[in-house]
Amino acid sequence: MNSAATLADVAGRRGRTYWLLARGFAEAPGSVLFYELISALGPVNPAEALAAETAAFADALHSALSADAASDALAIEFTRLFGGISESYGGPPPFESVVRSGNWGGDIALAVAAAYADADIAPPLPDASPPDHLAAELRFLAIACHREAEAWQADDTQAAMDWVRRERDFLDRHVLRWVPEYCRQASEMAATPFYRALLALTPRACELDREDIDTMVESVPSFAENV
Repeated sequence: MNSAATLADVAGRRGRTYWLLARGFAEAPGSVLFYELISALGPVNPAEALAAETAAFADALHSALSADAASDALAIEFTRLFGGISESYGGPPPFESVVRSGNWGGDIALAVAAAYADADIAPPLPDASPPDHLAAELRFLAIACHREAEAWQADDTQAAMDWVRRERDFLDRHVLRWVPEYCRQASEMAATPFYRALLALTPRACELDREDIDTMVESVPSFAENV
């Protein structure tokens, strides 16, 4: 069985990964963002399951910094891919309700907002942004992982596993029901290495995290049946 300190460290790293990914979808590209993402990413561990995708993302970040016209090209790409301007210019906007139902809002957006409220987490993007924006959902998971880590640090196993349950349920009910397909479609339209790498890394990170949650639950056997 893993120690609480180890589980706190794992939850913290998972949260930082979700936050890093969210920034790629929420923030306009530029040198400041790239430097901060490189710093947050740190060295790539070739033994990790995400090594190939992470290395490609790191390479794309460094290339974007070194290219003279990168900022302008990436700014255009950011708007085209995620702005939802029109069907003839880019793909669908990164909202769960649009991808899953074809229309923004409705029961899907309400369910996402309810998950935030139930966890006592304010909408992770400004009020003007839809609650089911991809970056908002990733930030929700980042915050949940951070609170899980705090619970492990306080040696509160019940609270920590409650956060694990929320993370698992949100992945199953929301993120994994649309993000892999959305990223696949968007990657087919992406023209820059940075966004192609981001769109390849994001769904794989979510899928592997879901697998890791099951593994982690097995390491806390007294809670396995209740999570």
